[in-house]
Amino acid sequence: MEERMNMGGGGVLTLEQDGPRVTLRAERPSDGLGLYKVWLHGEQGGKLLLGTLAPERGALCLRRTLPVRELERAGCWPRFRAEGVLAFSFAAQGGRWYCEQHPERLLADPVLQAQVHTSMLCQKEASGFSLAAPFRTDRAIPLAALFCLARVERWDGRPHLVWRFDQEGRPKMPEG
Repeated sequence: MEERMNMGGGGVLTLEQDGPRVTLRAERPSDGLGLYKVWLHGEQGGKLLLGTLAPERGALCLRRTLPVRELERAGCWPRFRAEGVLAFSFAAQGGRWYCEQHPERLLADPVLQAQVHTSMLCQKEASGFSLAAPFRTDRAIPLAALFCLARVERWDGRPHLVWRFDQEGRPKMPEG
């Protein structure tokens, strides 16, 4: 039997129990404001992070199948409420950042286009746009050919590489 409930913060959580396992599906409209996490809150104070919503078919979605025993241990079974919380704001630097699913389409240079294999944060500006990605030493850097043109900014305590481009998608030299 399938049960639906409204999530705090917006969206719907659907759950379906199949014996000792429960499949939970969360969905909310994609508003471009940032990354959302779904939390379960039990009546007796239990709390469980279900996960981070990801873009899918024009919405933000999450699907998890968990043992009932795990939900019980977390204090979130049989009665709980669900909440979708904005965990990372794309507007962290004062401008409106959004998740650009295909940043390579914005770039003029085919060599740079080939270096982008993931979504990136994007901010439109009057003179062009900026692209940003978390700086991690355990992963390849998107736009590695432009590493020397990136400026490092800290958002939520984490370093990000930020590149600026003109309206045609050509890289710009950093200011200052």
